[in-house]
Amino acid sequence: MTRASMRLGSALIASVVTVTGFGLAASPASAQPSGLSFYSGNFTTEVANFPAPPIACAALPPTADSHVGWSGFSTVTFYRTPDCTGQATGVGTLRTYEAGRFLSFRAS
Repeated sequence: MTRASMRLGSALIASVVTVTGFGLAASPASAQPSGLSFYSGNFTTEVANFPAPPIACAALPPTADSHVGWSGFSTVTFYRTPDCTGQATGVGTLRTYEAGRFLSFRAS
């Protein structure tokens, strides 16, 4: 191959890589996590997602040990009872905890 054709081939490969990279970066917003997600294994496996804050008390997934409020949430409150009564524990929107410690939650 001549030096000119090698440069042309390199430029073509660089263009393809760049366009592919921009395509991935321009993924639709819906492909990104949203709402409130609960995980097990310290943010390893998603076990539940709430796209909007639950209006009433909701059961906390028994294997959940972490959560992220991706969007639309400003606070999450946990309870040790299944009906959101008793002592409330404010945990924010990014937290890890012992699985099974809390049974229910409210989010807003």
